[in-house]
Amino acid sequence: MRSLEWIVCLAFLPALFLPFMPQRSRARWRLSAALLPAIVGLMHILFEGWRIQMLPLYGLASLVLLNQLLGYSERRLRIIGGISFVGFVLGIIGASWLLPVPSLPTPTGPYAVGIVDREVVDASRQRRLMVSVWYPAAHAGEPAPFTKYPDQLAAGLADMTGIPAFVFQHLRYIKLAASEGVPVLKTAEPLPVLVFSPGMVGLRAQNSSTFQELASWGYVVVAIDHTDAAAVTVFPDGEVRFSNFAHFGIDPAQEVTTEQINQHVLPVWIADQRFVLDTLAQWNANDGLLAGQLDLTQIGLFGHSFGGATALETCEVDARCTVVVNLDGGLYGKSVERAATKPLLLLTSQESSNLATAVKNWNHLISNAQNQAVWLELPNSSHLSFTFAQLLSPLLAPDGFEPHQGLVLADKYVRMFFDRHLRGASHDQFADLAQRNEMHWIAK
Repeated sequence: MRSLEWIVCLAFLPALFLPFMPQRSRARWRLSAALLPAIVGLMHILFEGWRIQMLPLYGLASLVLLNQLLGYSERRLRIIGGISFVGFVLGIIGASWLLPVPSLPTPTGPYAVGIVDREVVDASRQRRLMVSVWYPAAHAGEPAPFTKYPDQLAAGLADMTGIPAFVFQHLRYIKLAASEGVPVLKTAEPLPVLVFSPGMVGLRAQNSSTFQELASWGYVVVAIDHTDAAAVTVFPDGEVRFSNFAHFGIDPAQEVTTEQINQHVLPVWIADQRFVLDTLAQWNANDGLLAGQLDLTQIGLFGHSFGGATALETCEVDARCTVVVNLDGGLYGKSVERAATKPLLLLTSQESSNLATAVKNWNHLISNAQNQAVWLELPNSSHLSFTFAQLLSPLLAPDGFEPHQGLVLADKYVRMFFDRHLRGASHDQFADLAQRNEMHWIAK
């Protein structure tokens, strides 16, 4: 819970204890018990912003105040006292535990982090994309919001999950460690670049903790929303696009097959990633923020789920890619059969070890790799453990998995692997860390 939300909860204590006070004490505390929750609640709404999970407490504050306005009644006082206790418990559970305003892990690197959102247009395909660029910044600024479009994001998540959009109302209050509009850090050497793709019907913001961590250590990260396959994409002109596989030539009324994905979706995503690589060269030549700052000889691709599978495919067909990281992505396209030729980190969830076909394909990928290949399994994790999703509610996390710590650990492995292959860092530290955390470990 946020600071004023906790104070709102504490403001109800006089009202809760009022029915049990002696008559003489009640007279002194009755007005304070009625006004305090309303005043603090109003301050919270004005300064922190309301959220749906606090509605029981808002209603409770109104009820307590109404009781004072109606005049003293012993019977009504006891009834409201009982209602207050129930509302107090429901508010605490909903706002602080069930659906809290999550905080992302704090970046551990030495640099401040900047972020900028951009639209890029591939005229040859008449395709618009939105990307977020994360970068080491010259100085820190005001924390940027997790999303500039909370209503559209909530609608996209509702469309994807079937959960009502109002449940996601509080996402507007998540803050990043990154700041918008701050200048890029000027370094003696240009900065290595990483390009990220989320999972199918995912969001480019879903791995914000990873991007912050990488940027704080001197990487420029470009995260892509694959239009029509993202949960929602909002363009600067106001156009909103939800996931719609009809735009890929797939009948949305039918179950999507692997063959259809390989034929209709994967080629588009690969082309999206390669177009972003083309755009990097333009930015490095004449962009007001990034010109001359990008090391285009040191490029890594990574992604989660289908985005990880796409990164693996793109890295094999595009010579600009030096290293690839696949976060729990099953294999598609030619990666199922051919050997990986670039350094590869496969970081999978424990849940996915139950998927026989995926495990078979991963074993084939690692055993036939022609370069360094490492396969790690994150203990007690599930498919969404690599994203911010399980920070939204403890009900989403698997037993034995702490989402905040899990993200910190996964982000550290990703960063260390890129350090090894884009900056020549020692691999021994990577292996030692995996062993200390009892990771399932296969390396070639």
